[in-house]
Amino acid sequence: MALSVSAFLLTPLLLLGQAPSLPESSDPEPKSSAPSLPEPEPEPEPAAEEMSMEDRMAKVEAELAQRELALPPASPLTISGYLDFGFFIPEGDGAGIVQDIGDQQLRTLRPRDVGKYSWVFLGDILAPMVNSRGEAADLGPDPGVNRFDSVNSRGATGFLLNEANLTIDAGLGTRAKATLSVNFTPRSGSEFALGDWFDLDLAQLELIVFEDTPTSVFIGKIEPVFGVEYKRRKANTRFGITPSLVARYTTGSQLGVKARSKLFGGWIVLAAALTNQSATQEQFHFSEEVDSNDGKTFSGRAALRIPLNELWPELFAGALELAADGLYGPQDRAIDTQGDFVLFGADLEYQGVDLAVRAQVLKGSSPGRAVDRAYGLELNLSGYAEIEYMFTPMFGASVRGDLRDAWVTLGTQRAYLTKAWRFTGGLRASFSRSVTLKAEYLHNGEFGGLPDIKNDVFTSSLVVSY
Repeated sequence: MALSVSAFLLTPLLLLGQAPSLPESSDPEPKSSAPSLPEPEPEPEPAAEEMSMEDRMAKVEAELAQRELALPPASPLTISGYLDFGFFIPEGDGAGIVQDIGDQQLRTLRPRDVGKYSWVFLGDILAPMVNSRGEAADLGPDPGVNRFDSVNSRGATGFLLNEANLTIDAGLGTRAKATLSVNFTPRSGSEFALGDWFDLDLAQLELIVFEDTPTSVFIGKIEPVFGVEYKRRKANTRFGITPSLVARYTTGSQLGVKARSKLFGGWIVLAAALTNQSATQEQFHFSEEVDSNDGKTFSGRAALRIPLNELWPELFAGALELAADGLYGPQDRAIDTQGDFVLFGADLEYQGVDLAVRAQVLKGSSPGRAVDRAYGLELNLSGYAEIEYMFTPMFGASVRGDLRDAWVTLGTQRAYLTKAWRFTGGLRASFSRSVTLKAEYLHNGEFGGLPDIKNDVFTSSLVVSY
């Protein structure tokens, strides 16, 4: 009992390292006859204040390395995307076209086509755009056709969730990557049907064929190769809000294969694609994702890239690309492969730190085929030029001028005569890498004798990336 009490009283002192020395026992244990060796005392660890800074860092790094070995490997999946929320104010009824009743304007503008079509419309149906998708505030009174008017504002001011994007990148080793991009677009439904839909924008596999001479092959639903605007067609990569008047011909996703390569140290950039359809946007007349004919569309771009920042670093902070573009293949939606969709042009792009300049010119044609509801096209010289500048890391502005001269027909049913120009001014405020607020004013006009249409638009966009 006395021994238990003594242990109880000594325990706190032992824990504190202050145990008193005990008196020698009156009955000591008998000593062994064999000589005993002294037990080696453990080498004391140096006190924290005695360790050098190098020793402390080495110890911390060793502990971190052990923890990293215990963690599971990083996931090859990267999930990103954005939310694009807008507010717009259209002029008039929000439509970009008017009907030419009795061919009154056509008699002066195209007298050879008077009396050939049941309906004739003047203007650009997609000119009053409200977002980066290129949707018009309203498609207007367009009889004789069933279609989906996605915004259908009827001239009203309103908010619009332009789209919510989800992008998934999956690394498949060191030389392959899969990308999936889906846009969700909430719109008004009718007759008990939801108006919401999703748009599978990209579903592609990228294979890096050569690393020394950077060359990649893309398979699936891919980005086009025509021009430069497709590179910034999404709301989170576009400096401003709305696309150009000719973006409908060059920024649509395509189904097929493409290859891209940089030669001679990056001075030459080549890209080519073989696809089901042309590079027109799916919402426009000339796109067909699942082909209805055996012919395929070839498109390509050849660019000279001049590294101005390396040649004259005191003057330039970026590179200049000058390129020629071409697209050729059977017209979409036509079962008979007779008649081809042709598009050709040129573009330039300078991308610096604060300044960016881009321009595109193009022409094209397609004969159309009424029995398949394939539209015909006469696209005269059209294009755009734009300048973007960041005054500070937070605030920037942009200006763009557009021109589109086109004659679009569907058999003898309908015809659209477009001679449109547009001036767009925009402001941009980047509060962080994830939050950007943008505003634009679009002034749409007509030339070549077409009557002026009241279809200017003020629009804005709040893009939240993640």
